[in-house]
Amino acid sequence: MKTTVKSLEGMRLNLFIDGRFVEPTSGRYLDSFDPTTAEAWYQFAEADANDVRLAVEAAQKAFVNPAWRRMTQTDRGKLVRKLADLVLANADDLALIETRDNGKLIKEMRAQMRSIPDSYTYFAGMADKLQGDTIPVNKLDQLNFNMREPIGVVGMITPWNSPLMMLTGTLAPCLAIGNTIVIKPSEHATASTLALAELIMEAGFPAGVVNVVSGTGAVTGDALTRQKDIAKYVFTGSTDTGRKIAANAAANLAQCQMELGGKSPHVIFSDVDIEKAVNGVVSGIFAAAGQTCVAGSRCFVEASVYDRFIEALVERTNRITVGHPLEDKTDIGPLALSAQLTKVESYVASGVKEGARIASG
Repeated sequence: MKTTVKSLEGMRLNLFIDGRFVEPTSGRYLDSFDPTTAEAWYQFAEADANDVRLAVEAAQKAFVNPAWRRMTQTDRGKLVRKLADLVLANADDLALIETRDNGKLIKEMRAQMRSIPDSYTYFAGMADKLQGDTIPVNKLDQLNFNMREPIGVVGMITPWNSPLMMLTGTLAPCLAIGNTIVIKPSEHATASTLALAELIMEAGFPAGVVNVVSGTGAVTGDALTRQKDIAKYVFTGSTDTGRKIAANAAANLAQCQMELGGKSPHVIFSDVDIEKAVNGVVSGIFAAAGQTCVAGSRCFVEASVYDRFIEALVERTNRITVGHPLEDKTDIGPLALSAQLTKVESYVASGVKEGARIASG
C-alpha cells in the first residue's frame, strides 16, 4: 500500500472508478480535518452526479464481465483471502489513518484493523460453500430447486466512526458471492477507504468490481441513492438520512439494509457485582468517546443499589484519562468533528434543563 499517514499530509485524493484513480468532473476538492488539531490535513474529491453515474456504470460492466462473472467461486475466495492478507500487512498504517481522520484511540484502531482480516478470511471460505436446495414436489416429471446468485451492484454508504470495520461487514460477503460495489465513505473519514481501494487493486480484483466515490451526503450520497442500476443499498447512520435513502431507493425498487439510530440501555439489578457493572457501563459509553453504534447511552439502576452504584461509577469516571489519541495511556480522545461536540453539549444542557444532575465533569 502506498498511502500512509505521512504521504497523506497535504495530498489530494481522487475518486476510484473502474480500477483507476481519477479526478472529479467538477474539479472540486474538500478539506478533511484532523479532530485532534482541528486543522485540515488532506483534501478529497467531491463526486457529482456524473462521477457517480460513471462509477455505477463501471460496477455494472464489471458485474457482467466474464473475468468476474465467470470466475469460479473458489478463485473469488482466493482473491478475498489475498485482500485479508494485505489488510493485515498494512494494519498499522490503516489504523493511523483512521485515528488521524476521526480521533479514535490508536490502540482501538490497531485492534480493529488486526481483526478485520478475519472477516475477509471467513467469507472467503464461504465463497464456494453456498448451496441451493432441491425441493420435493408431488409430480415425478418436475424438478424444483433454488439457487443463490449475486444480486448485482451494491451501493454502500459508510459512517465516520469505524469506516473500514463497518465497511467490511458487507464488503467481504458481497465480494465473496460475486457482487460489485460502489462505496461512498463519510466526508469526515475518507482516506482509509481509498487506501483500501489500493489494496483491492493489489489483490487482483478486476477493474470496476469495487469503486469509491467520495464527497458529501447532500451531493454524492444523494446522487448515489438515485441510481437505477443499483440493486441494494447498505447504510449506517442517522434515522433521518436513512429515511431519505429509503425514499430515493424506493423509486427504483432497490433493496435497503440499514443500521440507524438507537438508545442501547444498561440495566443494573441489585444482585450485581458493583465493580464489574461499573467497568461494563464505563466501557460501554466512554469507549470511542461514545461515538459507537452500540454505546450504552442509558442506564437503569435498581433503587436498592442506586447510591452505591452511582458513587462507584463517579469514582471510576473521574479516573478516565482524556488526551491525545496516539498515546496509549489515553482513554478518551477528541470527538470526531465540531458539529458532534456541539450536539453532545446540547444533550448535556437539555438533560440539566429537564432535571438531571451532573455528577462528574
